[in-house]
Amino acid sequence: MTEVGIGTAIIAYIEPHAGQAQAFNRWYERDHMYAATTAGPGAFSGARWIATRACKAVRPSGATWFGEPARGSFLTTVWVLDGAQPEWDIWVGHQMEGLRAQADRLFAGRDHLHTAVYRFVSEERTDGGVSAATALDYPYPGMAAVAVRAGLGPAYAAAIAGREVPTAATFTPERVILGDADPPPHDLVLGFCAGDPLAAWRTRVAATIQSLPDVGFASPFVRSVPGTDTYIDEI
Repeated sequence: MTEVGIGTAIIAYIEPHAGQAQAFNRWYERDHMYAATTAGPGAFSGARWIATRACKAVRPSGATWFGEPARGSFLTTVWVLDGAQPEWDIWVGHQMEGLRAQADRLFAGRDHLHTAVYRFVSEERTDGGVSAATALDYPYPGMAAVAVRAGLGPAYAAAIAGREVPTAATFTPERVILGDADPPPHDLVLGFCAGDPLAAWRTRVAATIQSLPDVGFASPFVRSVPGTDTYIDEI
């Protein structure tokens, strides 16, 4: 049986300006997520994730490839079909032109810390984990994101995969779209958590980070709850 697979991913890591978190959350999830990402050709799945204060507190202090660990509250992940990224790029260029021409369709109170197109590399599944292609639609309550030196991603994915992190996918960057950060060549591992992402972090991810080298970014995230402001007061 043929199954849909990930070709590329659009990863957007964003920090709203002070006092703008609620307004940003509502704008992004109710307008921009659709109008400038998932409505594009080839985009077949998307989800948003939030780093609460508790999530930021466990980030390694020296892991600054995507900016200071105290910043970075929202992460967007969108899967794109293999071969569809060029068409999506053309679409989003035209779409953004139209949005800029309309009042209140863009949100100035935010900083793009790191927004890029990533190429899917591989996945690890264990203990009933779903495929990476369906991981954004499956109700995983959280995720752990880890950026490591290029080529090390699959080893990290294998190390963190387990009962608490049943699905772990590795990506490598193709090009940066927006962002203040200028990370070195790296792999990005996204580990999807079966339960509390902070508990999974303590059980599987933290030890992996300590035992394996070259981590430039690492953080747990909770899944956003569309249509609500859940977790916004915890940022």
